[in-house]
Amino acid sequence: MKTQERSIARITTILAAIITVAVSVLAPAGYFLVSYQYMVGSLDTQAEINARAVTQLVMANPQMWRYEEVRLMALLERRARRDLPEVRRVLDSQGKIIAESADPLRAPAVSRRHAIYDAGTPVAQIEISCSLRPLLLETTLVAAGAILLGGLGFIILRTIPLRAVQKAHHSLAESEAKYRSLYESMKEGMALYRFIRDGDGNPVSFEVVDINPSCESILGMGKTAVVGRRGAELFGGAVMDFFVDIVRGAQTGEALTFELPLPEKNRFFDVSVFYPEEGLFATLFEDVTERKKSDAQIQRLAYYDTLTGLPNRTLFFDRLNQALAGASRRNGKVALLFIDLDGFKLINDNLGHAQGDLLLMTVAQRLGEGIRRSDTLARLGGDEFMVLISSADEDRNAAQLAQHLLERISPPCEIGGRDVYTSASIGISIFPDDGRDVETLVRCADMAMYAAKEAGRNGYHFHSGEMNRKAHERMELEMSLRQALDRHEFFLEFQPIINARGDCLVGAEALVRWQHPVQGRIMPGTFIPAAENSGMVIPLGEWVLRNVCEKVREWRNADLPPVKLSVNVSGRQFEQRDFTAVVHGILKETGVDARSLQLELTETSLMKDADAAVSALHKLKELDLRIAVDDFGTGYSSLGYLRNFPIDHIKIDRSFVMDICDNPDDRSIVEAIVAMANKLNLNVVAEGVETVEQRDFLLNLGCHEMQGFLFHRPMPEEQFVELLRGMTLCATPTAS
Repeated sequence: MKTQERSIARITTILAAIITVAVSVLAPAGYFLVSYQYMVGSLDTQAEINARAVTQLVMANPQMWRYEEVRLMALLERRARRDLPEVRRVLDSQGKIIAESADPLRAPAVSRRHAIYDAGTPVAQIEISCSLRPLLLETTLVAAGAILLGGLGFIILRTIPLRAVQKAHHSLAESEAKYRSLYESMKEGMALYRFIRDGDGNPVSFEVVDINPSCESILGMGKTAVVGRRGAELFGGAVMDFFVDIVRGAQTGEALTFELPLPEKNRFFDVSVFYPEEGLFATLFEDVTERKKSDAQIQRLAYYDTLTGLPNRTLFFDRLNQALAGASRRNGKVALLFIDLDGFKLINDNLGHAQGDLLLMTVAQRLGEGIRRSDTLARLGGDEFMVLISSADEDRNAAQLAQHLLERISPPCEIGGRDVYTSASIGISIFPDDGRDVETLVRCADMAMYAAKEAGRNGYHFHSGEMNRKAHERMELEMSLRQALDRHEFFLEFQPIINARGDCLVGAEALVRWQHPVQGRIMPGTFIPAAENSGMVIPLGEWVLRNVCEKVREWRNADLPPVKLSVNVSGRQFEQRDFTAVVHGILKETGVDARSLQLELTETSLMKDADAAVSALHKLKELDLRIAVDDFGTGYSSLGYLRNFPIDHIKIDRSFVMDICDNPDDRSIVEAIVAMANKLNLNVVAEGVETVEQRDFLLNLGCHEMQGFLFHRPMPEEQFVELLRGMTLCATPTAS
């Protein structure tokens, strides 16, 4: 401030001095120049007038005018002013004086001449000279007055502005001190920033120019450690999310307000942005952490259960409404599980409400750990819970989750130093099958829950009777599957693969069958999908591979002709990381030559992750196993991937072979598959050949290996062994 005041005083003094000098110099100089011009003009005029008078004398007496001195002197005495000393002369053409006034004249002087004519010819001149001394004296007096006036002006021009500046600076200092005190003492944090610009002048970031003590407290750093640092370093990346709005506000002048979280400090701030001058902006930080906590507490009390921390009825029904709207748009399904603890009232009455609350908290934790992140678990009140499955496109999703939750609830809970056992009854309703609004779905789930209690408790029940029947059948099937392996209910059948051109046996496909002790023969189309869904397909697949290897070893020991057996591998089985190790272990354990086995994988399972499949297939090929792609043509494999797969056989899916003689599309597909296999040097096997026409058509295409009811149905081991003894084996793999 002092420096600015001294600078203004210096500038004011210089300006006052310039004005003073200008007045002191320009006033007398101007007076002199104007007066001098007037004097010269007056002399010119008088010289002309006198010259005309003398010219008349010359014209009247051209020979003797030079000698008429009295008349010449009288003419020279004619003048407008006699107060100024001057000399007037009549000069001949050579400059000699003909007549002269006798006034004394002191230098400096100024002179003017004018010609005298005789018949148009100049014969002499009039010269008038005037002293400048009176003009110089007057100019000196004017200069003295101008200097006095300039000095007075200097005093006025310097003193008055400086007093005003000093007063303004004093007021500004008082104002700055007042606002600095406010700035330093205010509880809100305030900071000033400068925009950092790129080469094109566009703001790309900002740096801190100043902060107040409250801002120091917020940041946990002193001013010296903060000033000059970029905003993102201090406030984290969150502040840069608003940088575009800050820049826009600088351009429009509009104030900006936003909320800035500082997670590392567990604090929240409302930030107001304003723009004090070009290139700068300031922020005001208001700590709203406590308000946020209060709001969160109010929000939690309004939408969450105070005992378990789960969503309450209000929040749950809001999410249910959203889920129903989403399912309606995508034509999907939503499942609702109504869970009620069995016998909770008795536990609560006997152990007390405190122990009952502990039991509810334990059950809530177990239920929460048993659902997906996308599902919603809520406590409706008392011992009632509800689960929302927002994407339940298949009924078994709800049934599986219900069973899983029942299993999680059933272990004893340690409450007050004792084990407390409880169970639950679960009712399930499905949108849109059981209702299209919240009220209807909740009512249906509630009715189904009571049906589960009436059925013996510790179970679940679908609102739809048909759905309930199917779900129970599926669960019964999956439970029976788990027991079937232990009870040795599975066995193998073999369907021969024939070379139709040479009428010889290429090999056979091993097929798993299930003989249920009560239901009898269960078709593969029924139990294989259930095994896939339950994960039982993995141990079942290992059982099939192991049994096939054991059969090969038995037949080899019985001196039967060596035959190649094909084993189906499910997609889930193939995806297991240790699949190759499991296969290698079974081969090593049974001592079977891997070249006598062929693994069949579906085209869809290979293309699910083609790059991983290529790697896994190469590992299997390192064991000398043969690889076939089953159901070829039903997936979406490309020629590029087929070339990368280390495969030996392609099996044409039976769906194409079925109508090959009548359907041009199927015929074209089969022709293309055979042609492609030939180009890739792969063998082709046609599945599902049932008629002579199909066989002949395939032979004409060059597909010789076939499998189907026309040749042999799947047969028990004993029947296949007889076939193996009596039928000729193909000497080498046949090229198709």
